[in-house]
This record gives sequence, C-alpha cells and structure tokens, in this order.
Amino acid sequence: MRILFYTFIIVICVLPFVLFGQVVYWTSRIFVERHTAAVIHWITMGVIILIVATAAIWGNLVTRHQLQVTQTNIVSPRIPASFDGLRIAQISDMHLDWFDSVPGHAFYDKLITAIGEQQPDLIVFTGDLVTTQACEAEPFRDVLHRLAHIPARDGNGFIPIYSILGNHDYADYTHKSPREKVIDLHQLCDMQTESGWTLFRNEGILIGTDGRPVADSLAQADNCIALMGVENIGEPPFSTYGDLSRAMRCVESAPAETFSILLSHNPTHWRSEILPRTGIDLTLSGHTHATQFKIGSWSPSKWKYPEWSGLYEASARTTDDGSVLKSTTPEHPQFIYVNTGIGGVGPRVRIGVEPELTILTLCSRE
Repeated sequence: MRILFYTFIIVICVLPFVLFGQVVYWTSRIFVERHTAAVIHWITMGVIILIVATAAIWGNLVTRHQLQVTQTNIVSPRIPASFDGLRIAQISDMHLDWFDSVPGHAFYDKLITAIGEQQPDLIVFTGDLVTTQACEAEPFRDVLHRLAHIPARDGNGFIPIYSILGNHDYADYTHKSPREKVIDLHQLCDMQTESGWTLFRNEGILIGTDGRPVADSLAQADNCIALMGVENIGEPPFSTYGDLSRAMRCVESAPAETFSILLSHNPTHWRSEILPRTGIDLTLSGHTHATQFKIGSWSPSKWKYPEWSGLYEASARTTDDGSVLKSTTPEHPQFIYVNTGIGGVGPRVRIGVEPELTILTLCSRE
C-alpha cells in the first residue's frame, strides 16, 4: 500500500512537468525549427527542474524544521463570559517517523518551549501520531511525556492535553493481520495515556475554565464547555472508526446552550455529518498537511478539501466548489479550524508550509 502511494505521488508530481515540456516544445515548433525548439524545451525544463530541486532541498533542510505559531480568535455569542479569553493550543499530524531522533528532539524542544510561552489553558492533538505503526513513537516517548507536563500558567499543575486518533494511527497501511493491528493500536493508545494524555475514542467531557474536567452534577451553561473527540471519520479510501452520536451522548447531561468543541481528524467530517446533524460550535481538524506544498494562499489541497487550512465559518453562501454549507445564524455560528500539522507523509519535504502550532482564543464578542 505504501509503495503504491509513493508511486502515485511521484506520478502526479512528474506528469505535469512532462506535459508542460511537451506544450513548450510544440508551441515553439510553430515559430522555430525543430532543433531550436528542442533547445528551448530543454532549457525551459532545466530551469524548472533547478527551481523545483532548490525548493525541495530548502523544504527538507529548513522549512520542515521551522515552527509557525498561528493566532486565531473564535468569536461567538455562545461562549460563556467566564470562558472569554480561554486559550487552546492545537497541534496535529506529528507523524513521529518524520524526524530522525536527534533533529526530531531538537524540533520538539522548540515546540514544547513555544507552547509554554503561549500559556494556553489546554492542548489538543487532532490525530496521526505515527504514519504506519506504533513503534515509530518509541524514540519519542519522552516528548509525549513532556507535552503532558508543561506547567500551567496559574502554577497549578500542568496544562491538560486531549487527543484523538487519525487515519494513520490504526496500522491500516501495513501488512499486519487484524489481530496484530488491534495490538498495535493498543500500544499506541497506551503510550499516550501513560504519558498523561487524555485520549478520546468517541468520548466527551465537560471542562472548566482551567481546561480540566467538571463533574456533571456541577455543570451549568456558564461554568463549562463540552469537549468531545471522535475516532477517524473520513471519505474513501480513508478509514472510518468514529461514532459521533456516542461521543455526544457522553455530554448529554450538559445544558442545551453549552458551547461545544469537537476534535475530528478529517475535515470532510464537518460537511458530511457535523453541519447537517449537529449544532457543534467549533470543530478542530488536521489531516490535509496542505499537501506539504503551498504558494502564498494557494495549495493543491483546495482541489480535494473545501476546508484545508485555517478558520472557516458555515454560512448560507455557495462556496467556490458549488456546494452549500448549512445556514447558521449570528446567534449560533459554527466554525472549523484545520491545522496543517507538524510532520507529513512521503518525502520529508514541506514547501511553503511550516509545521503549525495554532493558538485559538475564545471570545464572546468582537
């Protein structure tokens, strides 16, 4: 499966250059002789290859080791006044095999320091801890532990960290038997929980202003928000293990007006189920990586994912791809934020897409 994936990536990367070269050659033939057209063709292709190679080398040696801290406000009248200013740090798609041990630890030192400096109230991880199997996380057990032991800004313990699984976390891209996949998944889940992470597998809790759980008996609309997480729910060929209804039942004791946040790895889930069936206020996703290639505000991800990077709000407008988002009112806006991730899949290259740490601040008013 992995070989087929890499073959597909190579084909879709090389084919446009081959086609462009042919266009250059035959266009030149209209104006010049065959020999001259061939020279123009090879010079043009040489320049393009040089540019692409330089970008790829830079993306491997520099960009993928840099860290972008994105600040985003989530403004909704449904946010309780007591939660105004609550800060959520989102990271996603670590793909721990993306780094060798030494440079990987250096990068994660930078990430952990940046999270501490931002002083969030809670941390969320939106899936894809590994790429193929649990053993890829073994060299980074200390990183998982340290992420769960960043001092809280009030000096009371550590910043709580909540996580979900992504499509790569189930060992589906290996030749393991079903039983071996189950064992592998349990190992990966155990690594997180043993490190101090709270892993949601179609579950949810109510949290207070400190980001920590609130007892259901004490829950009121002004002193808690609902935080839920589903296992991976994706479009074919990506696997679906999630159960949104089950996750929502975990917080059904909360008042109806309670502000809600859902962790769901694949952003296509927002349109397929969340908007049509629920009033969930904020969905946090990853998965796209912005295809590890972006020029300005454009990425090939736009061809596959209507929501591929940054913050989106549902509206009654028809979007660029012709689809319509569920209508929302000013009194109940619905948002999704798509984090472009830390690591990646395939060649260790990020062109124009730095690893992202998102800081989302809840605001009850503009």
